This record gives sequence, C-alpha cells and structure tokens, in this order.
Amino acid sequence: MKTRILSIVLFITTCYTAYPAGEKIKLIDLIDAALGNRGNITALRTDLEIAGLQTSGLFSEYLPQISAVYDFRYNIKSPTQIIPLGQFNPVPTDEKRAIIFGTAWQQNAGVSLYQPLFDFSIRSRVAESRINEKLKNADVAAAERDLKSEVIRSFILISIREEQLRSAIADTLRTGKTLDLIMDRADEGKVLKTDLNMALLNHNNALANFRSSLSVLMQEKMYMGFLTGYPLEFLMDGEYDFASSMIRIDFQAGLVPVTDSIPEIERLKIRAELAEKQQKTEISRKIPVLGVDGFLGASQYTDTFDPVKEGTWYGSSYVGVSLRLPILSGDNTRSRISQLRLEARGIQERIEDEKARIVNNGLRLSEEISQLEYLLAVSEQNASLLEENITIYQNLFTKGQVTAYDLINREVDLQKEHARINEQRARILDKKLEMITNSGYLQSFLNDLRSE
Repeated sequence: MKTRILSIVLFITTCYTAYPAGEKIKLIDLIDAALGNRGNITALRTDLEIAGLQTSGLFSEYLPQISAVYDFRYNIKSPTQIIPLGQFNPVPTDEKRAIIFGTAWQQNAGVSLYQPLFDFSIRSRVAESRINEKLKNADVAAAERDLKSEVIRSFILISIREEQLRSAIADTLRTGKTLDLIMDRADEGKVLKTDLNMALLNHNNALANFRSSLSVLMQEKMYMGFLTGYPLEFLMDGEYDFASSMIRIDFQAGLVPVTDSIPEIERLKIRAELAEKQQKTEISRKIPVLGVDGFLGASQYTDTFDPVKEGTWYGSSYVGVSLRLPILSGDNTRSRISQLRLEARGIQERIEDEKARIVNNGLRLSEEISQLEYLLAVSEQNASLLEENITIYQNLFTKGQVTAYDLINREVDLQKEHARINEQRARILDKKLEMITNSGYLQSFLNDLRSE
C-alpha cells in the first residue's frame, strides 16, 4: 500500500512542480503589463492623439490666411464694352460705341491676405472637435476597463484552477489509499472482483481529473501570457499574490452606481453634449462673418508675348473690412436643428434607461451572490462531513464492517461535492467582478490594490 501511495506522489510531483519562493506575481502588475501590451488599446490612444491634433488644426483658422496669386493668359478675344460716349458731350446725347478693352497678353501677380476678426463657426467647430476628443477618450476608457476586467477574471480563474488542482491531488491520493486498502483485502479473497474494478475505475477517474485540472490551469496561464505579454515560463512557475488581490469591496455600495466611472453612460452624456453643440453650429451658419481683406500685386498688359517687357507692369493694392451675411444657402437649417434636438432628447432617455438597467443589474447580482455564498457554505459543510465519513469508512473497511461498495460510493460523493464547491467559488468571484464593473467601482478597487 505504501509503495502505491508513494508512486502516486511521485507522479503528481512530476506533473505539478511546486512554486519557487521569490517575488510574487501581483494583479496590479499584470494589469499594467496588459495595458501596454494590447494593440487595440494603443490604436485607440493613437486615435485620441489624432483627435487632439485635429482640434489644434482648427485653431489655425484664426491665423491670417496669406496666398500667392499668379496667372498668365492669352486673350483670344478681348472683352468689348458699350460706352455711352454721348453722355460726355456738352450737350448729352444717346450716342453709344463698342470699345475693346485689354490686350492680347496679360499677367497678374500678387499676395492676398484674409484675417478673420469674428467667425462664430470656427469657435463652434473647435468646440465640436473637443467633444469628439472626449468621445475618443471614453472609447479608450471603455476598452481599458474591459481589458482590466479580463485580466482580473483570468487572475481569479488561475486562483480557482489552482484550488481545483489541489483538490484533485487530494482526491487522487485519497482514492489511491482506498484502492490500496481494497487491493489488500482482495489479496485475502475478501473483496469481490467488481468492487476492485470499481475502486480502480474511481482512482483512474481521479487521475484523469487531476490531469485535466493541470491542463486547464496551464491554459489559463497561457491566456494570461497572451493578455500581458509576460514570458510563459514566468507565469507558469511564478507564485501569484492571491491573498492581497482577491476582491475586498463592500458590494452593497455597488447598488448605488458611480455613473461618472461607467464609460457607457459617460459616452451617452458626451453624445448629448455634442448634439447640443451641433445645434449652435447650425445657428452659427446664419451669423455674419467679419474679416480684413488685403491685396498687394501688379498686372502686365502687352499685345505681343513679352513677359518681361519694361513699362508694361502696373501695380495695385487694397485693404479693407469685409462682412459676409449668409441669406440663402440652400440647406434647411431649421429642420437640421429640430433633428438634433430630438436626438439630444433621445440620448437623455437612453441615459436614464441605462442607469435603471445598471441599478437593476446590481440588485440582481447582489441577490445572486448571496444565494451562491449560502450554497457554498452548505457544500463546504457537506464536504467536511463526507471527508470525516470516508476516514471512518476506511477504518471500518479494514475491520470488515463495511463493504468496498459503500466506501467507493462515499469517495464518489466527495469528489462531486468538491467539484460543486470549485464551481460555486468561481461563479461567486465572477459575479463579484461583474458587480464591481457594472457599478463603476473597478477603478476604485484597482486604486486600493495599487496603494498597498
């Protein structure tokens, strides 16, 4: 019997190496690594930077607009004007004469200037661009929150998988001991072959469950490596700091959501703000635009092609104030403003509905967590009782007071109870994480971890 148990221990040691002492793997470090590792987060942050540059670019419209102007053309047919020559006589008459103006060749060169003094549309577009920056920032916050939740969920699963592995090891050692007891009795001819087969079957199932638990744990650590970019060897062999990282938060507080920390609600608020600002932009299209216009240049007129002929250039310049007042632009501003008002109203309704959904989800999760914790306490008590019974049954079996069938059934019952406990623990932690994320307490929870 001792030889068989020793072989089981050696088998487990071969498949499952104990964690070496050293620096522990902390949840907050894994989250920081994931934020710097995932390409979608980097891409969204780049989009945010681009939005900031777009806003900065709009400010340049306040600067003077200086343009170089040049054209050189050949007039195939010079324009003709009708001049009322009779009006210049001492006694005015109605005499008119057609006169050709200009020359065959003409050049124009100069510099034009426009300096906006008052243009409400620029200010409005800058404000819209800043709101778009907020939207991009909300996208980044939502993506970061989802990634943080995913890392925490994987961290929790690693904790659960390790507990499952420890449970599988205990089951394997216990079923191995039971198998040795039954084999000893079988050698004495006091156990049926069917009972021995059942013991072997039960022990093989325990071994298979151990290997399965080990495989699932390794897969979860591989996924953590994908999220964080950490070397797989480090995650496989490292010691995880579960004690200081498990969720320790007042879940009743989650029933009062922190709406400012929930990206979905924040994004809806920004969209409502954008709709309000777009209404002002539409109104600004009808507001006068005031600016300064200026020009400095010269024109050349010749009847032959001679771009540098002396005495044919004539300078010109002007500076003045221009006022532009849109009267009819062909668009339906009133209809557009009405649409934006309805859009803003609809967004406000969605915000209230989202808040109600979050509160309801928090109540549901709180009740679900409470029920799961009750069931876990019952299962843990049942497991403790079953473990005590198995020890008693093993002693009774060696004395021939109970059958192998009874002992094996108790083993199976305990294995099922352990599986139920592991499942309930995983569900509880997953629901608690959902509660934190749903209510906007995720960042507060991480801040508490970081301050440790």
